[in-house]
Parts: sequence; structure tokens; C-alpha cells
Amino acid sequence: MKLIVSVIISLVFTCKSFGQKKYFENKFEHYLIVKDNDTIKFHTYSNGDVSQKKGVILYIQGSGSDPFYKLIRHIDTIKTSKNEEPKIKKYLEVHKTLPFNLTEFSKDYLLVAISKKNIPFEIFGNDFETPKSFYKNDNLNYRVWQANEVVNYLSENILKKRNKIILFGHSEGTEVVAKLGTINNKISNIGYFSGGGNAQYYDFILDIRKSVQRGETTEEESILLIEKIINEVKDIYEHPNSLTKKWLGHSYRKWSSSVEPSIDNLLKINIPIYVAHGAKDKAVPIESAYLIPIEFIRNKKSNLTFKVYPKLDHSFSIIPQSENEEYIEKWDVVVQDFLNWCEMN
Repeated sequence: MKLIVSVIISLVFTCKSFGQKKYFENKFEHYLIVKDNDTIKFHTYSNGDVSQKKGVILYIQGSGSDPFYKLIRHIDTIKTSKNEEPKIKKYLEVHKTLPFNLTEFSKDYLLVAISKKNIPFEIFGNDFETPKSFYKNDNLNYRVWQANEVVNYLSENILKKRNKIILFGHSEGTEVVAKLGTINNKISNIGYFSGGGNAQYYDFILDIRKSVQRGETTEEESILLIEKIINEVKDIYEHPNSLTKKWLGHSYRKWSSSVEPSIDNLLKINIPIYVAHGAKDKAVPIESAYLIPIEFIRNKKSNLTFKVYPKLDHSFSIIPQSENEEYIEKWDVVVQDFLNWCEMN
């Protein structure tokens, strides 16, 4: 589960060389934490004076090994008439896992993001190969350790005591913020976006059952598919440390060390929690997220705000249903709703 946003930046030039300028990396400040023979890299972006911030938003992205920004170059020759000198139209196709519009990002908060193990901040092209060290450290406990160290560093070195530290997780990142919220008391608010309450395995089974309801899968087919998932889960926990055995693109080690029902951790947290979910989410079924408010009510906890966006998907966008409709991103709108809530909580 990951959020990747793609945009196209197009520019028209006379023919010149196309250098590999850093397009996003130079907009951020970059930090290293060296601890326990390991290095944590995190990055901050400020829209305005850092000293005027009310606090920080630590964004925890979803799954995968993509860098925050990947840029792919495209070059076309354009000639609109016979007498006109040809021009070179150069495109930068930008794939990003840091989905914020930087120019419109809130001036009240410092944006903070953590690089995954040995994943560069920004790359050009498709030649990057994910290092083995990433897979060895691609698990919930490692990501929680990274984020915990960054929160402590921010608190001790960058922030004033009165500032808020807002933890904001999306997709798989929600599992990280839920667990971190149980061990770090410096966090003031938690944003839990597009995450379920159950263990992910249950969500896969739920997807199959929904497919039956839509008439896309027969009952007989669903039984076989679900049995296959259950047998796969059994095999994962029989080989919990294997990096070579994989399921759905991830190693058994990641599955066995990362999958926890987030509801168990969320219920241990007493600071304000904001859960946002798109009803059209196909990656994490909305039915899984509804477990969260039910369990908070059942456990007599009142620190939860739960909001559903009826038309939005996993990335908080409106997916076109026909050729006449457009893909509409609503991420910034949803984030602003969250920040407005943080101001009051």
C-alpha cells in the first residue's frame, strides 16, 4: 500500500543540454542521525520562516522502495511551420511519494519526512535498483525505531517546548504511527489516513468477499482464494525470517514482523487521533476502518475523530468513471481539514 502521485512538468526551450539539476532536493534541509551503527536520514521543508512555526508534521509514507521524487526526462522536437526553427520540448515526468503541494503547504508547520533505508531522496530515470539493505530493514519495528529517533531529535534540537509534534501516517504508514503513538509521549496529535483497523490479511479476505457480492467471483472460487491466503499466512509464520520467500512482492520477514491489528495500538493512545478514509478506497476497504470507531466506543475512549470522504479513493482523489470525467486530487483539501482539526485539539 503506497501513495504515488505523478505529474508532468513541461517546458519549451531552444535546443540546449538537459542537465540533471536537483529539482526538489534543494528545497529541503537534510539531516542525519547516527545511532546503533545505523544512519537515519530525514528531511525538512519550510514554507516560510522556521522560527514562526507552531510545530512540525512528521509524515510517514506507505509501503514500497520508491524515493520521495523520481524524475523521468522526455524530449520532443516541435516545428509548427516550415519556416520556423525547430524547438525542443522537454518534459519532466515527476513521480512522488511525498504528495504535498510544497508551494501551498501550510506556513504554520514544518514538514518532516524520513527516507527509508538506503533509498535516495530524489533520482532521475528508472535505473535505480533497490538495495538489499532496504529489504532487510523493511519492517514495522525498524520504521517505528526510525520515526521515534526523529521525533526525539526534533524535540531536543529543532523545536521549542510549546510546539506541536503531529504524526501523520498514510496507508502502511498508519501502522507506524499507531505503534509509535504507544511509546513516544512527545507526540501531540495523530493523523491516520487510509489505514484499516484489522491486520492486513483480513483485508485481503474482505476484498474477496466484496468481489463475491459484486458478482465478480463465485462462492466456490472465493473459498479457494481465501484458503490460499490462509495457507500463505501459515507459511509466512513457519518461515518468519525468510528474505527469499515472498508474497505479493514483499518478503516473509516483512509480513511476519509488520502485520499487527492497528486497533490494538490505537486503543492504547490517549492523545487526539484523527482517522480519515475514502469510501472508494480499493487498497484498504472502508469496512476495515469502521472497526476503529466501534472499538473506541466499546472501550469508552473519546479521543477519536473519524471522517469518511464519500467520493475519494486511497490517495484521496476522485477517479474518473468515464472518458468525460477528470482525475481530481483532493489530498491538499483533506490535509487542510486535518490541520484545522489539529488547531482545535
